[in-house]
Amino acid sequence: MSFRLKIVLGIASIEILMLAVLVLSGLHYIRVSNEERIIQQAHISADLLATMTADAAVSLDLATLDELARQAVRNPGIVYARIRSVGGHVLSESGPEEVLTRDFSEDGSTESARKDGLLDVSAKIQIAGHTFGQVEIGVSTEELAATLKQARDWMFGIAATEIALVAVFGFLLGQILTRQLVRLQSAANRVASGDFGFQTPVSGRDELAQTASSFNQMSTALSSYKQKFEEALALAEDKRAKAESRLYAAIEALPLGIAIIDADRRILHVNNGYRTLHQLSEPDTKVGKAFEETIVEQSERMHQLPYERAPEPGKAGATSADAIAQSRIGLLNSPATYESWEAKLKNGRIILSTQQKTPDNGYIMVDTDISELHENAERTRRLEADLQQKQKLESLGTLAGGVAHEINTPTQFVGDNLRFIQEAIADVLEYAKSLTAELVDTDKKGKVAEYADTYDIAFLEDELPAAVEQALEGTTRIREIVSAVKIYTHPNDASQTAVDINATIRNAIAVTSNQWKFVASLEEHLRDDLTPVQGNSGQLGQVAVNLIINAADAIAEKSVRDGPGFSGKIDVRTYHDDSAGIWVEIADNGPGIPPEIKDKIFDPFFTTKQVGKGTGQGLAICQSIVCDTHKGQLIVEDNDCEGTRIRMWLPTGEAEAEDRNTEHLARDQVVVE
Repeated sequence: MSFRLKIVLGIASIEILMLAVLVLSGLHYIRVSNEERIIQQAHISADLLATMTADAAVSLDLATLDELARQAVRNPGIVYARIRSVGGHVLSESGPEEVLTRDFSEDGSTESARKDGLLDVSAKIQIAGHTFGQVEIGVSTEELAATLKQARDWMFGIAATEIALVAVFGFLLGQILTRQLVRLQSAANRVASGDFGFQTPVSGRDELAQTASSFNQMSTALSSYKQKFEEALALAEDKRAKAESRLYAAIEALPLGIAIIDADRRILHVNNGYRTLHQLSEPDTKVGKAFEETIVEQSERMHQLPYERAPEPGKAGATSADAIAQSRIGLLNSPATYESWEAKLKNGRIILSTQQKTPDNGYIMVDTDISELHENAERTRRLEADLQQKQKLESLGTLAGGVAHEINTPTQFVGDNLRFIQEAIADVLEYAKSLTAELVDTDKKGKVAEYADTYDIAFLEDELPAAVEQALEGTTRIREIVSAVKIYTHPNDASQTAVDINATIRNAIAVTSNQWKFVASLEEHLRDDLTPVQGNSGQLGQVAVNLIINAADAIAEKSVRDGPGFSGKIDVRTYHDDSAGIWVEIADNGPGIPPEIKDKIFDPFFTTKQVGKGTGQGLAICQSIVCDTHKGQLIVEDNDCEGTRIRMWLPTGEAEAEDRNTEHLARDQVVVE
């Protein structure tokens, strides 16, 4: 809406408001005054007719009353006239038939007369204070309505004329007042379109002229500022181009893989490090290409396998290019501001990938080759695990050595005493037999028989030697267990010698007997013709102990689940193979290993046992001892019957071990089937 139109409408609105107040107040005055006049006129006419008909009403001169009624109706505005006796009987009436047939109801105001258009009034016929009847007349209100309509039309006509005149004069005044404003508006549009420095004509000395003068000064200043801004912009653009060039040069020089994408997920820049790391060509990473297409091409050429990030539900173990690409695209579309994950490439390299959202909703992708860090960390972990194990075994060995010495000493003299008792019993029994034979021929034969029955000599003769023999077997068993514990807890010597693997397995079975004898039966199938392996007997015994304990724990878990009807079994086997090595198998009929955790069982600190019962180090240490120290192989597979079978391959000689390791038995080739 223009300023000129606002002036016209403003003046017109004020004029309309004032005229409305004037017209409404005038109409109200005319209506009220005319209503009062017609009411007064009706009452005067009724009183006059009552006075004129008083004598005729007293004398019941009906002819006079009829004449007076007709004369009353002839008066302007009176529609009907009626004369009643004091008893309410109609003595005379005049007027339209349809009006006279209605019941009379006196109106107190013109509001009640609007229903029928008649103002009904009455007056009493009285002489000397006595009432002789009543006069009723009806006065038409049409004259009042006509008068009000005429006044309203006249006043609205005058008001409309005044409004038109005000609009004309307002338009002329607005045109005069806004002439300078129109020029200012045109000049402002020129400046807004970029014509800085444009000047508008100035006329007069009023406020609008002062505003136009200020505008001209502002336009001149803007022209000066524009010139300075363009100079500064050119300088800043030059600096920005140089800074951008340095930045891209620095990005290209970095050994990291860097990709910058915009909010539409299109490539803005990819450095040589990223292309080299993912084996991508320049057309694969050209500016403007959809980054999701690059991800698909990258996944087809070099599959990225999940390293630390857990696989998506329903995709456990999925390593197809499409699955990897979709997983990576899902991360790209993540609402998170920052994402970080590790991935293991097909060539064995491990990379750390991060994506950081930029203020414009794009992303900066940074891929770092951290394979060496992982190798160092793994090397450190192995050293720490070996050191911890050695320290633990040193302490255990010291303790076991002391305990073994303390047990061996009493076991020795207990065994010696038992052998003495064994020999003494044999001598006593021999003497008793000879003495009994001598007495049989004498008169003491009856007493000898009575003595033999009383002390059950026959029973003692059978059971005493057997009891002593069992006690001697027990002391021998104690010495064997102590010897096995001493062998198991003294693996600190890193030197490798020829090891009788069967003896090592038997020692492990003896040491762990308290773990498995209450939950399972253990069967040994050990080949007697095994060639000794080159290794450390203490470390190999530690592996056997860990595997037997794991089998016993698994069986105990299933026994709790299945109830008393379950019978646990552990099967331990050793045998040759055709590759200059021997195999050790330890199988159980426990619950087995769930498929989803098979690839994690050798991870350090991974355990499915209750808190406080397992540390997750057992199988990791076994893997290190078998694969690293002894250049062997560890295979975990499902048992044919039920449960788990763990197979351990060990070389039988140093030369054979080197050959075997060179072919396919590196640490990273530990098999989980």
